[in-house]
Amino acid sequence: MTEVPEFAWPARFAYLYRWNFLGWFLDGHAVVREILVRAWPRAIRRALQLTERVAEIPFVLRELNLSPGSRILDVGSRWSPLPLFLSAMGYRTVAVDLMPFLIQGSGPQFVLADMRQPPFRREAFDGATIVSTLEHVGVGFYDPARGPDDDVRLMANIRSLIRPDGKLILTVPFGQSETDDHQRVYDRERLLQVTAGWAIEAERFAVRDRTAWRTAPEPEAALARSVPETRAVAMLALRNPG
Repeated sequence: MTEVPEFAWPARFAYLYRWNFLGWFLDGHAVVREILVRAWPRAIRRALQLTERVAEIPFVLRELNLSPGSRILDVGSRWSPLPLFLSAMGYRTVAVDLMPFLIQGSGPQFVLADMRQPPFRREAFDGATIVSTLEHVGVGFYDPARGPDDDVRLMANIRSLIRPDGKLILTVPFGQSETDDHQRVYDRERLLQVTAGWAIEAERFAVRDRTAWRTAPEPEAALARSVPETRAVAMLALRNPG
């Protein structure tokens, strides 16, 4: 039987073992593991791990604010639970990724596509969401294609797919501008470049504070080093002026 991988949830429990063999032994034995967490805390403990999605997803759901039945495009959906949330809220959701989806028929319509060459007609959507995806476009991590301006190109393509006055919710790593083989980090200059032609309606920033995430002013977020690990994000609600 093929194992269905988990989604990248905003929060999850991780188990930390004093000896590596315990992790191997307890893999797949959730009941025994829970018993040992309580009975033998020096050997195994449970820790809550949060990702930047804990700030990003609430921003998306709050700022999208379109009528139920609106057609929404979610870009970079392979590991994201967001398309499920959007469908549950009554949006007609199209989830797009370069990688195949193993789970089908759960609400969203799943489409395998490269949004640098979108397969959709112009103004086909009322809104779109791009959550922690744009930073990977053109850097060669999830696909071999490399292009320093592929993120700009993708954003222009998305704009052509959104009806006039339609919305786009965008989140990206923010801080000191740099790029590695996994992602690029956006500063104010790069944000303005990729959002050219869009009207910015709302803008928020969040930073990682030890193991938690909290909102922060832009000057604080701008100091973050988000390579190789994201430590600050910019979250923007954009409108297509037509």
